[in-house]
Amino acid sequence: MDIRVFKTFIQVAETKHFGRAAENLYITQAAVSARIKQLEEFYNSQLFIRDKNSLKLTPAGETLMAHAYLMVEQMEQSQQAITLAKQQKIKFNIAATPNVWDAFFSSRINESIAFFEQVSLGAEISARETIQRKLLERTLDIGFLTDPIKDENFSNELIGHFELALVSTAKDHHDLIENYVYVDWGLTFQKEHVLHHKFQPALRTSTAMVALEVIISKGGFAYLPVELVSNLVATKELYVIDTPLMIKRPIYLVTRINSSTQELSSNYREFIQNMQ
Repeated sequence: MDIRVFKTFIQVAETKHFGRAAENLYITQAAVSARIKQLEEFYNSQLFIRDKNSLKLTPAGETLMAHAYLMVEQMEQSQQAITLAKQQKIKFNIAATPNVWDAFFSSRINESIAFFEQVSLGAEISARETIQRKLLERTLDIGFLTDPIKDENFSNELIGHFELALVSTAKDHHDLIENYVYVDWGLTFQKEHVLHHKFQPALRTSTAMVALEVIISKGGFAYLPVELVSNLVATKELYVIDTPLMIKRPIYLVTRINSSTQELSSNYREFIQNMQ
């Protein structure tokens, strides 16, 4: 049943006049009569008592009146809800571990926002375990990690690398041996670090920016992204130290297999690779 039929019924009941109802609805009086007749045939009941000078609801009409108000209200609410839903953008969520955020993603955030112009983008810094859980729960679409997730539920694509440099606030870092700041650059880095370095850190952190702030303010040395410290090295606020440690770290774009946003993720992967 067309909702306009119920709106017409309400207008006739409220105005008690077919002509005024027609004027309020911007339709002809014949159309009003046809809609009321349609309702009466559908319910097999007379809805109005008509005579020359009055028009009032029958008991059946009184009963229908409350339902008509409810149906019109619910239909209008559903139309508004659907209109709002159509205006809402698709949500797309990205997360990076703190080290990848500092070394790679933070310098590409504005370009990423522009790429996802038609999408409601969410970006966060999370631990590796949290990224894996959210990908599995499908509350996250892409994760950026330095080590792949070795699980059949995930797709790991190598999209690039970033370089690390061991930098110090002094030319001879041995003068600051007790001020070493260890930055967690992933599982492979941890293994190599144990093999090549024996000094104990004064601070451990998963965030390059924290390490940089500490060594700049207190003196010290740390493995930091070349991109992050290049200007400080150029101005001799920091000095690069020779190291046997492999300083090129991979970046993996990780997604959930058979994700509903697989096509968008693939397009973004190509976009982010072309930026390098």
